Amino acid sequence: MDTHLIKKTGSHYTSTSLSDFMSDKLVNHFKDNEEFQNNKTYKILDPSCGEGELLYSVKNILDREKLEYKLMGMDTNEYAIRHASSRFSNVNTEIVVGDYLELFSKAKENLSTTDSHSYPLEMADMIIANPPYVRTQILGADKAKSLGREFGLKGRVDLYQAFLVAMTRQLKDGGLICVITSNRYLTTVGGKDIRNFLNENYDILEVIDLGDTKLFDAAVLPAIFIGRKKTNKLSLRNDDVPFIRIYEELNNKNNVDYKIEGSVLDILKNNQSGVYKADNGKNYKVTFGYLTIPENPKELWIMASKEDKEWSSRLKENAYCEFGDLFKVKVGIKTTADSVFIKSSEEWSSLSSNLKPEYDVLFPLISSDNISKWKLNNDIIERTKILYTHVSIDGKKRAIDLEKFSNTKNYLLLHYERLSGRPYLANSKSRYWYEIWVPQDPLAFSKLKVVFPDISPAPKFSVDSSKSLVDGNCYWLTPLQTEYEDYLYLACAIGNSKVMQKFHEIEFQNVLYSGRKRYLTQYVKHYLMPNLFCEESQKVISVVKEIMNISDSSLIIKKEKEIEELLLKAFKINEYRKGIQI
Repeated sequence: MDTHLIKKTGSHYTSTSLSDFMSDKLVNHFKDNEEFQNNKTYKILDPSCGEGELLYSVKNILDREKLEYKLMGMDTNEYAIRHASSRFSNVNTEIVVGDYLELFSKAKENLSTTDSHSYPLEMADMIIANPPYVRTQILGADKAKSLGREFGLKGRVDLYQAFLVAMTRQLKDGGLICVITSNRYLTTVGGKDIRNFLNENYDILEVIDLGDTKLFDAAVLPAIFIGRKKTNKLSLRNDDVPFIRIYEELNNKNNVDYKIEGSVLDILKNNQSGVYKADNGKNYKVTFGYLTIPENPKELWIMASKEDKEWSSRLKENAYCEFGDLFKVKVGIKTTADSVFIKSSEEWSSLSSNLKPEYDVLFPLISSDNISKWKLNNDIIERTKILYTHVSIDGKKRAIDLEKFSNTKNYLLLHYERLSGRPYLANSKSRYWYEIWVPQDPLAFSKLKVVFPDISPAPKFSVDSSKSLVDGNCYWLTPLQTEYEDYLYLACAIGNSKVMQKFHEIEFQNVLYSGRKRYLTQYVKHYLMPNLFCEESQKVISVVKEIMNISDSSLIIKKEKEIEELLLKAFKINEYRKGIQI
């Protein structure tokens, strides 16, 4: 398939090695499943089978186990189905061309535990799948809403989520599923409904976060979920679920615990946490442990070793409060028309005199590509300006009156078609066509704040007093009350600290490719503050203020080490320093 078709359909075929790994996992759990020992013919389903690699791998294992089975597969790609069918001569199969979700919707009322000879009505004993991953933006709003209604999904709907619901309904009580999907539902607040669905419907047997291992050609980070469908949804809650996490280790490349003669998947067959060197020459950090599933479905599933959980719990016990108790954590400005609203200072200056926006509506813009750690370079920030079409009137955010800014009006009218075509504004009765899509209170920007990028390989929290605006690829902190302003310096230190890096990794696990992390409101608002009034915290505030006036990088590094030591004492975790190199 070409790139366009892959993106449109979300079809990323599973390799032979990954198929064998998943099949081994599924069948090994199946052999422990006493509920099915009396069955004569086991029915195995892959509703997005492509060329049949997963089914073929399961077939080989079941043949070795001398079990009777029927393979059921479906895919929208007729060429892939033709190839899949040719692989299963003299095998009991029903592999057809079709849209699984569409046919499932039509047939769901007839699904039962009784045998049927009309695919896809047959209930499955086992499901193994790599369902398509197509995000809301690609699906389109109408299709996403339709799927949401059909399968009881809320918020942003991804195609794989609808597959999970449909497959669960087609799986017999006590049946087993092994499915590889995006790992986003594990690490985002938006994944709460799917997490809750899986927790309610399955005895979760294993979760494997494959991180940035790039085991198949897809932009998403995958995870494998293995579960046994509950016969009673009120059965015991999931506890002590085994999990594995694996991500490429880019730091301390010489610090390797184990060298193996094998691939990434061979690493996963071990039971020891540590840093492994695989035969591709890369190092991978692997964590084996037990999954914690909070009672509140909005909270993330925590995948951490016993030692890391103890360390994190100790930090929480010794914390005074969270960032969210002292600060607002907000995303920056989103325009949905950056080329109209954001330009270099030179580009704004080069416009003709009647199109050059007035000085009062042009502001310097802090963006992820010009943000740095601790303090900002205002000269660099001044090079980019945003045309900001909002003001604060009586403490409330308002759109500017274009009649008072004739040049700005002339300029924006040149882009009227594009700006007025933005659906959210076009459909709103209370907003003007020339507004910023996601604006913020201009007065809040003028206060002391801490700014940090949305995505970064390392924390870059910086104190800003320049009154610059903040772009949508960054987040920022402002104090809830004026008296909390000094604690922004402490928050900056904590955000940049190795202590909080470790806490972030344990609690939120949102690592992207190449070690990058997301620094979203949903994570940063839960960062911890030590006793605000203790000697160490007050000293940290002073040291950060010193850094603001230091240009010597070697001296800043010394100050950073001093801050790390002070924070360890402030959080009272001197005896829990494992994994933190000062």
